[in-house]
Amino acid sequence: MKIHLAGFNTDKEYGGDTPETLSASYARISRDPRPIPQLREEACREVEKARDSNRRIVFDYGHGSVAEHAVFNFDILDISRLAAEELQNFRLASFTEKSQRYIRIGEDFVIPPELSGPGRDSTGFAEAAHGLFSAYDRIYRLLSGSGLPGERAKEDARYVLPLATSCQMGMTVNARELEHMVRRLSCHHLAEVRRVGAVLLELAMEAAPSLFLFLEPTSMDAFAHSMSPVTEVPDETETVVHCDDDSRVGTLLLQRREGVSLGTAGSLWERMTDEERLALFNDALEGLGLHDPVPRQWEFFGAVIQLVVSSSAYAQLKRHRMCTRLVSVYDPALGVTVPGSIASSGAEDVFLESVAEAEECAGKLGTLFPYMLTNGHRRRVTMHMNGRELYHFSRLREDEHAQWDIRETARSVMDKLRRRAPLTFLHAGGKSDLDGPS
Repeated sequence: MKIHLAGFNTDKEYGGDTPETLSASYARISRDPRPIPQLREEACREVEKARDSNRRIVFDYGHGSVAEHAVFNFDILDISRLAAEELQNFRLASFTEKSQRYIRIGEDFVIPPELSGPGRDSTGFAEAAHGLFSAYDRIYRLLSGSGLPGERAKEDARYVLPLATSCQMGMTVNARELEHMVRRLSCHHLAEVRRVGAVLLELAMEAAPSLFLFLEPTSMDAFAHSMSPVTEVPDETETVVHCDDDSRVGTLLLQRREGVSLGTAGSLWERMTDEERLALFNDALEGLGLHDPVPRQWEFFGAVIQLVVSSSAYAQLKRHRMCTRLVSVYDPALGVTVPGSIASSGAEDVFLESVAEAEECAGKLGTLFPYMLTNGHRRRVTMHMNGRELYHFSRLREDEHAQWDIRETARSVMDKLRRRAPLTFLHAGGKSDLDGPS
């Protein structure tokens, strides 16, 4: 594991080598009548005084929002895909990760710290990982030899790689969210994840020691890591558990147009013809571009969806961080996704044999078992998304350039939602499927 503090924001005009001066000066705005530039200049001139101010405001008064003005950039290298997923669960941070879709992966994996200490034997783990990387190379050659384009061959061969495969990413996060992140990571059951949190805190404290207070984990932090087991396999891989109908958004659009109360708007909606309802939605979405968010009225629409997805598909799904998402452990009982290209190229036997060997090794690892499951293994995901988020999901994941696994899931989900709320999703769809302003 290698983590570097690549950068942080500082005062461009008055200098300084810490983001704390910006936090301190902005914190004073609410109570100090002087112009902001004067507050910034003073903070940069008297850094220790600025730090004392931060400690008083953040620690004593509990106004943690001032820490959001301090922003950090981290290089994170040589952590497992499994640990990367835990890090990327946090909503208010930005991540860019090395993609297994576009880069051919070398034999590079993480041995969990629980197996790599003195007196511990990681031989079986390493042998199983080597076997999966060997299978990756064989499958990649078979896919390439079958005429599959190089990028698609890499994309599909990776389904046999273990979640122990190492990755790297860039992360940008403000101090308040970093504090939350560090506290949560510190009580994770995996030592690798705990180590990530500890190093992030160590590096951030060197640059901004006055901004981190609430670092002791609570029972709620521990609960956040308690993934659901799988004791029952869902009948379908995509299930709409709950879905509002068109009246939710339609009533709000009427309220906006007519200026009436929500109750009156609901009565007006009930009396409208189908043609009038269609015109109402079309008027609201006139000129909607492919990259435009739909109006905020769509945020009042809600849907609860249960999915069973591969790790490869979840890698795309996890980027929709603003939705509410609950996940189970990865579990062989949910099956494994086999790309169609692997079956058609004659590589399916290699794939399934390798998956079986990985599951055998995983069964001996206790709580560390997910490290040896593959990108093809599945987990159950329960999501709550509002209508605005669903449009964004549709635009990205139904698009022809989307990864095929998540695209199939997105199209199945959106087809179900369109049947229940056809007007609400009248203009949903992948960017490649739609005509309109770009």
